[in-house]
Formats: sequence, structure tokens, C-alpha cells
Amino acid sequence: MSRLYDALKEAGHFRQGVEGRAGENVWDELGLKGREIGSALHDPDVSDTGASAPGPADEADALIPQKSFLDAESAPPYGELGITIAASLNRKARLMPHAVDPSIAEHYRRLRTKILQQQAERPFRSLVVTSANPQEGKTVTVLNLGMSFAMLPSFKVLVVDGDLRQGKLEQWLGVDNSHPGLSNLIDGSAELEDVVLKSDAIPMHFIVRGNSQMHDMHSSQLAGHIQRMTEQYDLVLVDTAPVTLMADVQLLAASCDAILLVARAFSTSRKAMARALDELQPFRVIGTVLNATSEVQRYRYYSGS
Repeated sequence: MSRLYDALKEAGHFRQGVEGRAGENVWDELGLKGREIGSALHDPDVSDTGASAPGPADEADALIPQKSFLDAESAPPYGELGITIAASLNRKARLMPHAVDPSIAEHYRRLRTKILQQQAERPFRSLVVTSANPQEGKTVTVLNLGMSFAMLPSFKVLVVDGDLRQGKLEQWLGVDNSHPGLSNLIDGSAELEDVVLKSDAIPMHFIVRGNSQMHDMHSSQLAGHIQRMTEQYDLVLVDTAPVTLMADVQLLAASCDAILLVARAFSTSRKAMARALDELQPFRVIGTVLNATSEVQRYRYYSGS
């Protein structure tokens, strides 16, 4: 185990002071008590953020080592990845740089802290982000998390569009659909160095869904592709389809280290969440994110679902 992993273990001692217990009763009913790593995130489409003042989570964030999880002694098997293209964040997308309320960045920084604390307890480098239903905020969560992690010094982040049928990452990043991506990597028509993209306007590297006509995630090479990504990046964030709709999520979950489940306030029902958790039972679900809510609303969530 590397020195950095040891340092992260030490950082885990600060976990008990971190805020974010709101909504615990909801997740306790679903068997998630103690694993909600982001109790509520605000969607900029909702007017009231209910932002709280900085607290222990900020202190923990400062204490966690802000370096790469890669061993300093090991040289990566590839050269510097990332084909430079013209891209820019869609200004209509609900992303931190375009958020009117500065508390949005604070919410994601707290979520970043909690994810780092989970890594301190049991390291992982690939994280699937999914939900029970469509339109629950997976992509906005992935992109905002990616930007938040990219703010850490020497921290390399890769965002992957894992929804080969309905993926919207390219639209959010202002990328045309001619670029090869994950589908091309899976069908063998492209290599990893051909599909990793970067732009001066975007702080992390990214892989779009691609232009292959193959939309089947089944591949004996999938786990190997994810592994090679994690050898190059400190964190690989995979945006996926809803877990209750597509079998692809199961395949990605089996190929990645951990899962983050997103729910939307006053939209995701308790039944849908329970079904999603049942689908993900064989895998490591590190926590849940309650999206599109205010400080007051989070306490009312699920009251009548």
C-alpha cells in the first residue's frame, strides 16, 4: 500500500466531525444509514438553496491530502492522454461556473470531502453515478463533481459517458458527435488514447459515448478498459443510464470500484429507491445524493411518498 493511501487513512480520523446528517431517517429506512455521503445538493433551477455556513466539512477538506492517489514511484504505462478539441461548457447547463448562487460550489465541495473520506476508509478510483429514474440529476452531479475534484492540486479527473444510448455529456460540454468515445473503445475501433478528450475551457478530461453503431455494453474487455483509465487518473467518474432501466449499469458497476446513487427531491419515490438499491446489492454503494432541494425541503423529503 502506498504512502498516499496511508496518509488518506490518517485523514479518515476526521470523519466523525463532518456535517451532513440531514435526511438520515429517510436513508435509514432504506438500509443506508451511515452511508449517505451527500445528504442534499441544490439544483440551480430551484430558487431557495438554504445554504449553511462553512463547518467541520471544510476543515476535513483542508486536512485530506490533495495529491494524486498514484504511487509517486510508478510510471504510468501510457504517455499524457487527452486529444485537445474545441469545447465549452453549455451555459444553459446547471453547472457551477454558471450558477448564480455561490453556495452551489460549497455543496459540491462538501460532497467531494465526503467522497475523499470514503476513499480514505477503503480506496477506490472508479465511481459509477446512477439513479433509479431518468431526469434525476446524474449528469449535472458528475460534471460538477468532476470540476470540484479538478480544483485539487495535482488531481487528475476523467469523466466518462457510460450511457451509450441516451448519453448527453457531449451536449453539456459543447462537443460535436463525430468524436470516438466509449462505444468505439468497447467495439475495438479505437484505443484509449484515441477517445480521451480535453479542452482548455474544461478542467478535467472526458470520454463521450462515441459514434459506433454498437450500443451493447457486453464486452470481456470492459473491466480492462476501466482499469487502464484508473491507472492514468486519480478518479474516473462514469455517468450512466438509470439502474432500473438498463442492464448496462450492472455491467459498469461490476467493472468499477464503487457506486454513487442520485435521487431527486419530490420526484424519486421510496419504492423506486428501494428497487434501485436491490439492483445494486451485489456492488459497493458508497452513498446517496439528494438532488434539487433546499435546506428546508430536505427535511420534508419522502414525507408522503
